[in-house]
Formats: sequence, C-alpha cells, structure tokens
Amino acid sequence: MNCKAYTITSLAAGIAACLVACEKVNEYTGPLPDLKLVLYSFIQPDSLVRVEVKKTRYFSSETIEQPENVTGEVYINGQVAGILVKEEASPWRPVPRYVADARPRPGDRVRVVARADGLQEAWGEVTLPSGNTPVRVDSLLVRNKEKVEQARYTIHVDDKERERHYYRLVIETETYELVNGERYNSASSYSFNPENDPLLVGGNNTWLNEDVVPNRYRVFTNESFEGEGYTLRVSVAARNTYRVEYDRYGEKIVQRQVMNHRVSLVRLDEDTYLHLKSLMLLEMGQDVMEPVQVHSNVQGGVGIIGHACYSTRSFEMPEIEWAEMPYGY
Repeated sequence: MNCKAYTITSLAAGIAACLVACEKVNEYTGPLPDLKLVLYSFIQPDSLVRVEVKKTRYFSSETIEQPENVTGEVYINGQVAGILVKEEASPWRPVPRYVADARPRPGDRVRVVARADGLQEAWGEVTLPSGNTPVRVDSLLVRNKEKVEQARYTIHVDDKERERHYYRLVIETETYELVNGERYNSASSYSFNPENDPLLVGGNNTWLNEDVVPNRYRVFTNESFEGEGYTLRVSVAARNTYRVEYDRYGEKIVQRQVMNHRVSLVRLDEDTYLHLKSLMLLEMGQDVMEPVQVHSNVQGGVGIIGHACYSTRSFEMPEIEWAEMPYGY
C-alpha cells in the first residue's frame, strides 16, 4: 500500500491559511507538478463496474477541466472483461462516469485502467472478498402519542473469521410521494445517531487520536471483536407513512407520503478504509499548516479503486390514515 497526494487542490487549503495568517501575498514561482488522472470506483460483486474519471488541477486554477478522449478497460483475473464507455451526464452527477460491461464475482481480482489525452495512464486494482459478513437487524419504533419519533436499530455483525475486516455503516432515509401509483418528490438523507457507540464515534482502536477526530464516515474495523462479532445500536429520525384518499374532479386520488430506511453494513477493502480516514483528517485540518496526504492506490494517478459489498435491510415506516395523524404532524 502507498500514500499519495489526493489532488493538487489539497495544497490550496494550507496556502490559503498561510496567506490569511501572514497577511502577505507572495507569488508562487516554483515548478508546477504534472497533472494526473483521478479514478474513483467502488466495485460491487455481480454488478457493472462504474468509474468516475477526472483530473487534478493546479491550486491557482479557478476552473475544473475534464480529461479529454478517455479510454480504458476493466480486467478480471488478468483478462480484459469490458471497455470503458462514457455514461450520459445528469444534473445530479456533474463528474463524468464511465461504465464497463463487466460483472466481477466474489473472489475476483479487478483492475481498472484509464487513459486520456496528454495524461499518464492510471490504474488501480482490488480483490473482491469471497463472502460477505452475515448481518441481522432488529428494529424498534419509539412513539409519542401515536407519532413515530425515532426508529432504533440493533445491528448484529456476525464476524467470526480470524482476519482483519473493514466496515462502514450507512443508513439511508428515503422519502417520496405516491399519487395513484406515480412517484414524485424523491429525496434521500444519510444522517443517524450513533448512540455513542465507540466504534462509530471514533474510539476503540478505530483512530489513533480518538478524543479529537470524529468518525464522519462511520468506518470501523473488527480489531476489537475479531472472531466474536459485535452489536451496534443506532437511531434515526422517523415519522409514519401516511395515506389520504380524496376526490378531484370526479377522480379518486390515493396519496401516500412514504418514508423508508435502508440499513447497510458495507464491507470495505483496506485501501478504501484508509482513504476515507485520511479524507476526514484532511477535512478537519483545513485551518492548520500540517499537510494531510489522502491515501490512494491508483498507480500513475490518484484516487481509489476499491470494493463496497453491501448487506442491506429495508424498513418502511408504518402507515396511518390522514384522519389519525396527530395535530401539527
């Protein structure tokens, strides 16, 4: 494993802090480093391989330029398995993404290679785990005068193997409307209360400095429970799914406001775990002079080629009639 500067823009924070503190501007006249490709891919078993491809930029640049004429391949166990093809852009995904018609299986070694005009070829590699960690999730809804205030989840991680594993806990809260079966106004959020669990808030072998570094991405290892398993207890803001029926111009309308929770324990590779940890250190150190290197496993460029194997349980908040909803709901 190796550590590289994540992007040249990480230098900007340190330089900006210095300029503010000293109140003196000195033009940088030294040599500029070569621009590099930035690759991001978190590969899931039995799924298409998708890669974000961009390039680094100089800290003095005010614009972000995308690499031109990107080509590349995905290799599975040393054999070409797919060619990178650019996906259609969308307002929600401004960074170009490329997809290869390759579906690696558990245990496969996957390499992603990319090239672009004027830039060095970059590649990264990861081996998918041969199995996933069994997970059981128990739920409890805490109500106050018939209104759901919280959903509490008990997540049992059955980690019985005698080897190091890396995890991330992700809880997605999804809301949307259904009007006569048509879906509208979808939205998602990812915040939850870790209930002071030492692994989720940043202690118990997860961080070298547990007292000051928050665990923003909720990553942890099995160092403290290797071969035994562990139980996480968290809570998420919640409310009932409601349903209302009415007539509009002689047509019967059935409207539902739905809330779902998706609780995912994500098995990570070590490089992705270290990458997320270093990102959090970088974000916390924006106002300090100590430089932070963001972990990368991309050769000839920067970024991460890792895996993310999900064990997910979904929960829909219970439904109540509009007439049953408490005042002020």
